Amino acid sequence: MAFIFYDTETTGADRCFDQILQFAAALTDDDLNVIDSFEIRCRLLPHIVPSPGAMVVTGVRVDQLFDLQIPSHYEMCRRIHEVLTAWSPATVVGYNSISFDEELLRRAFYSSLLPIYLTNTGGNSRLDIMPLAIAAHTFAPEGFNWPINEKGRTSFKLDRLAPANGFEHSNAHDALADVYATIHIARLIRDRAPVVWESAMAYRSKATATRYAELNPVFVATRLRFGLCSSFLVTAIGTNPDNSGEVFLLDLREDPAALLAMTEEELAAYIATKPRPISSLKLNASPLFMPIESVGEKAPGYALGLEEIARRAELVRSDEGLRQRLISVVLQGRTPFQESPHLEEQIYGSFYSRSDQSLIDEFREASWPRRFELSRQFDDRRLRGLSGRLVYIDAPHVMPANMRADYARAIAARIHSRTDRSGRWTTLDEAIEEGQEMLTDAPVGREAILQEHLARLTAWHEEVGLILHDPE
Repeated sequence: MAFIFYDTETTGADRCFDQILQFAAALTDDDLNVIDSFEIRCRLLPHIVPSPGAMVVTGVRVDQLFDLQIPSHYEMCRRIHEVLTAWSPATVVGYNSISFDEELLRRAFYSSLLPIYLTNTGGNSRLDIMPLAIAAHTFAPEGFNWPINEKGRTSFKLDRLAPANGFEHSNAHDALADVYATIHIARLIRDRAPVVWESAMAYRSKATATRYAELNPVFVATRLRFGLCSSFLVTAIGTNPDNSGEVFLLDLREDPAALLAMTEEELAAYIATKPRPISSLKLNASPLFMPIESVGEKAPGYALGLEEIARRAELVRSDEGLRQRLISVVLQGRTPFQESPHLEEQIYGSFYSRSDQSLIDEFREASWPRRFELSRQFDDRRLRGLSGRLVYIDAPHVMPANMRADYARAIAARIHSRTDRSGRWTTLDEAIEEGQEMLTDAPVGREAILQEHLARLTAWHEEVGLILHDPE
């Protein structure tokens, strides 16, 4: 199967309230030879304030954010979806992509009324190279040069790891350059840490990962969470009854015999200890499962001996009641889901109705005047909000003047200053403060970019202030 490597450059680090500014991808064959590539940029959305820090890192100039000659965000998203669909089916690959780039991409599609699950439907599967690099450091370190950061720790950042291992990466943080750096690291892992690569290839789909967890009583699971990667010697205790894509794993380094006599309260307390004795993984998010025989003595808990490890796994897997009690206690300890008041965070709400889906299909092919009419016909309030915002951003001329003014005031109120503490987006006040703090220690060669963005942010702050104080 082919691979699609991709990367994004964004206005900041928030997956919900920042946007993609540059997207790049490369199509390779199953031997990781590049067949085709694609790159696109877009303009800044009017309700997004870019982080000066992010702009300094990526080198994006002010004129690139507002250049009417490059595509709008909506036009970019349609083109990305078109290209990735044409290249599918494939394994979609990034670097720290599943926890970051993919979430941004899904939200970009969501805001553009496009199908959000492109990377793991229609025969596509997903792969994230960063956890594989961390696993290679643990299980096959001798094949790589491992850069050390300022804190004396191994750095797995792409802009350090790739150059340390022979990749010329002078253009780091350009999306296409980062795509080729990711391909380079993928090839090294394939060639120098084959046990890691082969395991990732074997269980990159939900179906194969589920089957492996069900059939193998003991294995090593590697999980990346909050930027930290951990490996555990585990047995699967079952899947979430409300979500078949989530599997629960019990760490076998602690003897599960002690669990049999525990009360529900005692189990809850035990499960809350750190490191967590029960973890969960998404079966459709390219989990890294490795046979204990392949990992050998590097497997956490291997010193217990294979016979003792097998005994512990059998005790758990043969006791359906215990496994169900453990899953129940884990679920009871979770905070109930509360829907966010913000449109951007409602992406994983209920599915759209058939009638709304028909309107979405028509919306994609319609003219802007017809899109404005359709935006008022959706039953789902998310679709009314998203489609109305699309029309205002890309074709405000088809709206009545009073509606355009309402949108302008709402956006000005949102981005001017932090008055609504329920929001996480960057405001102009916050961006200006961030930029001013950076002035004393701006990266060499990037001072002009920082000054340029600060000047534009200050002028923008004055512009939206006038909108807010205009009595109409």
